[in-house]
Amino acid sequence: MKTFVKPLAAASFVVSGLLASAAGAETAPPPPYLMTGANTVTIAVTWDADSLDGLLPDGVEPADDLSGGLNVYDAEGGFGLTPYSAAYAYINVKGFDSAIGAPARYIIGGWYGPDPKVAAAMNTHFNAGVGTGDANQSGSGDTWTGTGGDGTGSITIVIKPGSECGPAAGTLNYVGTTGEAGLKIPFTGSFCGGEAVSVDIQGAEGSALAQVKVDQILGGGRLLDGIFTFAD
Repeated sequence: MKTFVKPLAAASFVVSGLLASAAGAETAPPPPYLMTGANTVTIAVTWDADSLDGLLPDGVEPADDLSGGLNVYDAEGGFGLTPYSAAYAYINVKGFDSAIGAPARYIIGGWYGPDPKVAAAMNTHFNAGVGTGDANQSGSGDTWTGTGGDGTGSITIVIKPGSECGPAAGTLNYVGTTGEAGLKIPFTGSFCGGEAVSVDIQGAEGSALAQVKVDQILGGGRLLDGIFTFAD
């Protein structure tokens, strides 16, 4: 026997779902999360080896080249967490490569928000070890700046955007504070390469961001109109 849903019943179902979503706005639903319309400014670096002492979970080793980077981004659309912004520093680690062979990342420190539910969801579901804060981006002359923090610490990165852009897609894994890969991110967007200008990291006393130091700045760019998901 075929079952048909009357238009009125279908409409009622959709409205009920929207109302339930609005009612739970003070806390994030469980993952997966969808982000659309995301714009990121990024700089790749290598980290000073001595400054990494004690920062990684037991059993997690940094990539041999001590590579990593810093991201500042915002995501306007999607479901679950958006809109929000973020700024964080990460190091590439061994043993948890993504489906495309990219090294996994471990977040050294950073901020998500400004709504506290965003950082709370990142920590609860992905063991991200991030705080609540805010981030923004702005252009001046031929440079583009991304900065974020919480009043006790901050990350600021500056690039000179290039004019050549092209499609980008892939997957990234992030290792949580428990030493396990807890966050998988498939993404698409348009990547525009650029020249890295400067990195400034300020951390609260005793924090990982106060300890870590950049050895070399490698390059920079922007990922525009990004679409990605957070899944465990």
